[in-house]
Amino acid sequence: MSTSNNRKLLFIKIVHTAIWLFFNAVIFYLLYAAITDKIDIWVWICIGLVIIEALVLLALKMFCPLTVLA
Repeated sequence: MSTSNNRKLLFIKIVHTAIWLFFNAVIFYLLYAAITDKIDIWVWICIGLVIIEALVLLALKMFCPLTVLA
C-alpha cells in the first residue's frame, strides 16, 4: 500500500472513531435523561440523530458509509 492510501485509511479510521464516540455520548445521554427523568429538547435531538443513523444504515444495507471511501 502506498503512503497516500495509508494516510487516507488512517483519516477514515479517525473519522469513524470520532463518529462512534459521538453516538456513544448520544446514547449515554439518552440513558442519563431517562434515569433522571430529564426529558428536554436534547433528548429529542438525540433520538432524531439515532433515527437518522438507523435510516442511513438501512439505506446502505447495514454498511457504514465510510466503507465506500475506504
